[in-house]
Amino acid sequence: MFASKLNLTVGAAASLTKSSIQLKTATRRLAGIQRMISTKPTSEGDRDVLTVNNLTGRSLVLNRPKALNSLTHPMVQSIRRHLQEWRQSDLCDIVILRSNSAKAFCAGGDVVDVSNKWTRGDRSAAMRFFQDEYQTNHLIATYEKPLVALLNGYTMGGGVGLSMHAPFRVATESTVFAMPETKIGFFPDVGATFFLPRMDGQTGTYLGLTGQRLKGRDLLYAGIATHYVPSERLPMLEKRLQEIGTRDHAVINQAIEEFSAQPEDLSEIEYSLAPLRNAIDRCFAFNNMEAIVEALKQETEQPEWARQTLAVLSAVSPSSLKLTLEQLRTGRRLNIQQAFALELRLAEHRLGSADMHEGIAALLVRKTNDPQWQPSTLEAVDMRALHKEYFEGNSGSAGKTDHQQLSFINADAAFDQYPHAFGLPSEREILAVVSGENPQAGDFGMNRAQVLQFFEREKAGKIGVGKKVAWVLDRKTREMPDSYVLECIR
Repeated sequence: MFASKLNLTVGAAASLTKSSIQLKTATRRLAGIQRMISTKPTSEGDRDVLTVNNLTGRSLVLNRPKALNSLTHPMVQSIRRHLQEWRQSDLCDIVILRSNSAKAFCAGGDVVDVSNKWTRGDRSAAMRFFQDEYQTNHLIATYEKPLVALLNGYTMGGGVGLSMHAPFRVATESTVFAMPETKIGFFPDVGATFFLPRMDGQTGTYLGLTGQRLKGRDLLYAGIATHYVPSERLPMLEKRLQEIGTRDHAVINQAIEEFSAQPEDLSEIEYSLAPLRNAIDRCFAFNNMEAIVEALKQETEQPEWARQTLAVLSAVSPSSLKLTLEQLRTGRRLNIQQAFALELRLAEHRLGSADMHEGIAALLVRKTNDPQWQPSTLEAVDMRALHKEYFEGNSGSAGKTDHQQLSFINADAAFDQYPHAFGLPSEREILAVVSGENPQAGDFGMNRAQVLQFFEREKAGKIGVGKKVAWVLDRKTREMPDSYVLECIR
C-alpha cells in the first residue's frame, strides 16, 4: 500500500515536472515570437506594417486586412523607412514582403484619402503620397539585397507597385492581379509606365487600358510573377528564406523553385490569355484609341471577347484611355527613373481633372458605379490639348502647385530593362534565339527541339519553361522549307 502511494506520488511529481518544462518551453517560444514581431504603436504606419526578424531574414507584413491592405501614406512611409534601415544593416541578407491576410496582398492605394485632401485644398499633402509611393517603388526596383514578394490574394494598383519591381515575385492559386486605374479616371501608375510596355506583345497595353484581371498561373506566363507556389507552402518558404543566410540571388531563386508546383495539366499551357493573344496583339497595336476601338469592332477571330472588351472600354473614362495609351507608348523609351518622374507629373495633372474625383466618388464612395465622365466620349477628347497639358511643359492649372520633382534614394540607379530575370523567358527572348540575335545561342539556325533544350538549360529546368517556349514557337515561328530549322513569322 505504501509502495503504491509512493509510486503515485513520484508519478504525480514527474508529471508536474514535465508540465512545468512544457509550460516554460511554450513561454519561451511565445516570447521569441513576440520579439520577432515588432510594432511601434506611436506610428500609424507601423501598426499597419509589421516587421518580422529571424536570423538574417527580414519580413514586412501588411496588416490592414479590413481594407484589403490598401496602402495609406503612413504605411508607405513605414515600408520605405524599414527598407532603408535593412539596406544598411549587416545583419540583414534578404527582405520578404507579404500580408497577414489570405484574401489580399494589397488591393491598391488609399486614393479616397488622396482625393479628399486635394479637393479640400491640401494639394501638397495629396502629392506627397504619390511622391513617397513612387520613391518607395523605385527603391524596391533598385534594392541591392534580394527582395521577395509573396503575392497571396488581391494584388492591384499600389500592391503591384510594391511587388512588380522586386526580383522575386511569387504567385499562388489565389493571386488576382489587376491595374484598374482607368475605371476611376486615373492611369496605371506605380511604375506601370515602365513594366507594362515591356510585357509580351500588346499584353501590357490591353491590361493597362481595360484593367483586366489575371489569376494564379496567369501571372507566371505573363511575366508578372517569377514563380508559382501553392499558398499552403508559403509559411515553409518564408522560413526557408529567412534562414538561408545568403545574398546570392541565384541561390535564392533555386530555393524558391524547390517550393514551386507542377501544373495539373502537363500538356496545355494554363494561361487565360493564351487563346486571345493574337487578337490582343492585332487590336491593341495602334497608337490611338479610335483605331483600337475600330479594330475591336472588326475582330472576327474572337468576336465575343471583342464585344466584351468594347463594353469595358465604353464604361471607363475616355480621357483616361487616351492618356494611358500615350503614357504606355512613351514608356517604351524611358528608363526606370524617367518613368516614375513622368508618372508624378501625370498624377498631379490628373488630380486637377474632374474625372479622377468623379470616378473615385462613383466607384469607391457612393458605390453607384455611374461616373459622369467629362468629356463623355473618345471623340470629344482633344488629343492635342491633352498631350500639351500632360506631356509638355507646365501648362494648365495643375502645374502651378509645382510638386513635379521626384528625388530617388538610389539616385544613380537607372536602367532600361530590369537587372534580374528569374521568371520565364519573354516572347522577345525566345524569338531572339530563333532569329540568331542571342549571342549565347549562336547565330546558326535551330530546330524546335534545340530551342527548347537551350531554354531548359538556361533556366535550369524551371517549371513552366517548356510550356511557355513551346507556346511561343507554335504562335510565332514555322519550319523553313526543306529544313527543320525555325524561322520567325513576322
